[in-house]
Amino acid sequence: MPRFHAKPMVTTMKWSAPESGWVKLNTNGAVSLNSYSAAIGGVIRDADGNWLSGYLMVLGKDEMFKIEARSMLERLHLLWDKGYRQVELECDNTLLVEIMLVGGDIDSHFMELRAIHKLI
Repeated sequence: MPRFHAKPMVTTMKWSAPESGWVKLNTNGAVSLNSYSAAIGGVIRDADGNWLSGYLMVLGKDEMFKIEARSMLERLHLLWDKGYRQVELECDNTLLVEIMLVGGDIDSHFMELRAIHKLI
């Protein structure tokens, strides 16, 4: 059973490069409280910090967890289509990351989690 932090944590965020020969995908999602629409975005960089690709997609209304999973899935597809197989993924959604690490997506009703697990 995965363990989760019970207390909120505040950390200083700073981008760190992936290992040589790897690319890094940073993803995030946001929901507007005024319009209740969501957006996902992120950036892909190489080990030298060079920008390879960026993206932004505006989505309809949905749950934040599903939005961030969709962001991860969309960019993993892009990376795979471009031939990248050595990918470091960074996401601020601890629950999503832990579910991916323990393989908890198999019983998930979220199509995005099942699809991500098939890719990785």
